[in-house]
Amino acid sequence: GFGSLPAETVQEYLQVLSAGGEAHEAVEKTFWMSEAYPAAAVSLRSASPENVVLQTEEEDRPRLLGEVDRESAPWMVHPKAVYLHEAQQYYVQELDLEAGRATLIPVALDYFTEPLKETSVTVLSVVAEAPQKAWGEVQVTSQVTGFRKRAWVGGEVLGQEPLDLPPSDLQTTGYWLSISEETVEALSRAGLWTNSPNDYGPEWPKIRERVRTRDGFRCQVCGAAEGQRQHDVHHKTPFRFFLRASDYPEKARAAANNLNNLTTLCHECHKKAETNVRVRSGLAGLGYVLASLAPLFLMCDSEDLGLHIEPEAFAINGLPSLVLYDQVPAGIGFSERLFELHAELLARGLEHVRACPCEDGCPSCVGPGGENGLGGKAETLALLKQLTE
Repeated sequence: GFGSLPAETVQEYLQVLSAGGEAHEAVEKTFWMSEAYPAAAVSLRSASPENVVLQTEEEDRPRLLGEVDRESAPWMVHPKAVYLHEAQQYYVQELDLEAGRATLIPVALDYFTEPLKETSVTVLSVVAEAPQKAWGEVQVTSQVTGFRKRAWVGGEVLGQEPLDLPPSDLQTTGYWLSISEETVEALSRAGLWTNSPNDYGPEWPKIRERVRTRDGFRCQVCGAAEGQRQHDVHHKTPFRFFLRASDYPEKARAAANNLNNLTTLCHECHKKAETNVRVRSGLAGLGYVLASLAPLFLMCDSEDLGLHIEPEAFAINGLPSLVLYDQVPAGIGFSERLFELHAELLARGLEHVRACPCEDGCPSCVGPGGENGLGGKAETLALLKQLTE
């Protein structure tokens, strides 16, 4: 045999190499015959064999800047992206995925771009499961839906634009952790998050009326019509997230109160939505912790793992869940190992967050305060305690 592979499997591989002329069998031995070195065909950056060429023009002649793998191209060199190469900014004029080419021009801009990406995970099969955890084959569908411009100085959001790019699918393996209904109820009763009234601004009554009128005075979840009590208007992305992410309250308030971020909900659906926001805070913090610790246990790069969080319901069991998946087609064993390390990961995560001296989250524990819904650290600690009891 070879390593963990049995002799029969190794022999099958050798026969395939011999049939392709890359190896030669003689005197019960197999010799490598190809002129090419095997490792040259394996990229250290990606498992994808397809690349997108980055080119610019100098003196009316195309010049090659480099390459990116096809899976990374939509978020690295999407149209109108600002791409940095050897300390020089380049503006992406065109991305042609079919031709495998991106056209860039050198620029000097006072902003950079951030892709806006949507990801969904579908469980294809479950290999093993236990309370709280499972692992199996998953399909990860990702799509870059737009991008955000941020100022180099201060990080202020200067604008946001949509993109029409095709989705990409990755069939791999994943490990997922689910939050039981009992845990969600316990967190809801704990009262770990503030519910003080928000100052939505003087125009809020008019905005609220416009949203309810637009939605036909019906709850956009259950469809219930308004009765004696007016329906609530809910911020899809929490209002406080905008305030914490910006140093300009008026601009933050305007962004939070954008009609696309508002929806009409009945009182009961609004309570559920607010609960989901709070659970999302703990889930996002927990995801940040596990995604930070997992590479240390697996001895891999952080980019080898992907993280996806479903705060409301996950396809396999209808419970809030987070998924850590291999960023390699078919997977390379990380998910199974994380399934085995589940209890230790949670225990070490709890120790790590407890030991951090920050008040409301930082890059060393659950992520910067304010990025995970309504805070993060208190919710994450409460969630970790529930999961490790």
